[in-house]
Amino acid sequence: MKMKNIYLCIFAITIMFGGSVVAQEVTSDAIADIFYRLNGDPKNPKMKINHTKGFCASGVFIPSKDISKKINIPLLEQKKIKTLARFSLGGAVMDDRSKGRGLALRLEGDKETWTMVMLNSEINFARTPEEFFQFFSMKIPVDGKVDQAKIAKLTSEVESFRKFDEYMKNVGFTASVANTPYYSVHTFYFKDAKSGKMIAARWKFVPEDGVKYLSENDKKTKSKDYLLQEFNKQIKNKSINYKMYLVLANPQDATNDTTAIWSGKHEEVLVGVLNVNKYEGMECNQEVFFPSDIPQGVGAPVDPLFQIRNETYGVTFGRRQ
Repeated sequence: MKMKNIYLCIFAITIMFGGSVVAQEVTSDAIADIFYRLNGDPKNPKMKINHTKGFCASGVFIPSKDISKKINIPLLEQKKIKTLARFSLGGAVMDDRSKGRGLALRLEGDKETWTMVMLNSEINFARTPEEFFQFFSMKIPVDGKVDQAKIAKLTSEVESFRKFDEYMKNVGFTASVANTPYYSVHTFYFKDAKSGKMIAARWKFVPEDGVKYLSENDKKTKSKDYLLQEFNKQIKNKSINYKMYLVLANPQDATNDTTAIWSGKHEEVLVGVLNVNKYEGMECNQEVFFPSDIPQGVGAPVDPLFQIRNETYGVTFGRRQ
């Protein structure tokens, strides 16, 4: 048995019996293994096992005219940047009547690219790789059954799980991707145009048509594929637009914790507008979008999850080949 699998078993047993994990850190291979145990299909070993369902689109990102006065990112000096977008659901969910949403973007500049991977929640459900592993481990069926009591118990005991659960209770089922906000979750760093210093910020994409949730009655009338259906109807008349803002961190904000909710007033900088106007089929579903693909002027996050997130994407992409 490989060492990574030995550790995986030890870790799982420790969690199963309520132990605390203090020794080795979780690896990207261990996290990938958990995804495959939870979402994998033995009959289709090359399937995408996270954000499984999605569709592809394209458009342009138009930087704000005065953005170079605030942040120094050469890519944003272009008037228009060709953009590939992938809209998706969370996890291996295949029914659009679910809360989790994802948006991956690849801004394809003349000299550089910028990949952004976002969720429809401002915070993540785990602070560390160990918590990330535990979050999915508790959902793996035993003898064909998911232990809901165990999930409820751990959700109440682990602060990150509890905080995310409470947050998602206030998030509805969005009526379309055109009415869904998307957030970076991680804190990135941006080169200040005047001082040259790197400033911490999260970003968000706010739909110009507003955030709209379905009522319970409306939800019942929708099909499991309504997001793509709505998307194709909407782009016949006009593009779907989002304003991208940087939310600058205040001194007291946690910048190395993806579960931290930033409260109070924050300075926001309008970076530009994303116009999505064309359906591109399903081909990009098999691609990988690495959040570590950042342009000059942008610094990587320092939280414990960012590096292993990129590594896990690489592992699962490799297994699909």
